[in-house]
Amino acid sequence: MPYTTVDDVRLYFEEVPNSDAPPLLLIHGAAQDTLSWRFNLDFLGSRFHVYAIDLPGHGKSQMAPEGPIDSLEAYAAYAERFMTRLGVAHYSVVGHSMAGGIGLHMALRHPERLDMVALLDGACYTSGTYGEEVFDLVSINPTDWFEVNFRTICSPKTSPQRVEEIAFDVRRCAPEVAMNDIRAYAALDLRQRVGNVTIPVVAIHGEEDWSIPPELGKRTTELTGGPSLFLPLGGVGHFPHTEAPELFHAAFEKALETIDVRFGR
Repeated sequence: MPYTTVDDVRLYFEEVPNSDAPPLLLIHGAAQDTLSWRFNLDFLGSRFHVYAIDLPGHGKSQMAPEGPIDSLEAYAAYAERFMTRLGVAHYSVVGHSMAGGIGLHMALRHPERLDMVALLDGACYTSGTYGEEVFDLVSINPTDWFEVNFRTICSPKTSPQRVEEIAFDVRRCAPEVAMNDIRAYAALDLRQRVGNVTIPVVAIHGEEDWSIPPELGKRTTELTGGPSLFLPLGGVGHFPHTEAPELFHAAFEKALETIDVRFGR
């Protein structure tokens, strides 16, 4: 199993080598890990040299020295140093859910390194769904709350087997890490800064996602300062890449064909 060390933190990652293709970094959503990309690695690996990271404290990665992280910008810094550690200078990012915010932070911090950011049911700000009163409920039993939440933000059309697989993902996450993930996401608001993002931004969004409504993804593409594309997916909830991988793959293919991105600068 591949590991690397960033700032004394041992990070797990998965790699799909493709030496002739541009690099792509996959960043999972809150309370998940690289397993969430299990239905996508073969498809993406045929078009990119893929790296999928377990963020600190998630999956097989070590906890950061400061404990569970509660800042998307701090996660962005780890992701950047991870790619630097692997010797990858230029790449694209696909971030699911809260990791859409991580990708946007990366685009604001070091735009010269990124070719594209794709938000998968992500946005530059939140709907306000997760406030302090919710945190009080989550803190009682974060794992149980996340599992119930994950089940409800899937589309009713999603097969029970896929819903179970998504629920399994969150049961693997340490409760304190899951709790801080939701705090980090709840604090996200880049509306005043996202206009400074001039690299291409793609938002692929399940139309039946109530936790991060598709309107937020669409508005994010409207606020960015560069080329952008919004692609809604009907009959899909918060996890398009798991609920309906074929729909996600087709949408991502369309995005690559639509936006002229100079990979591997």
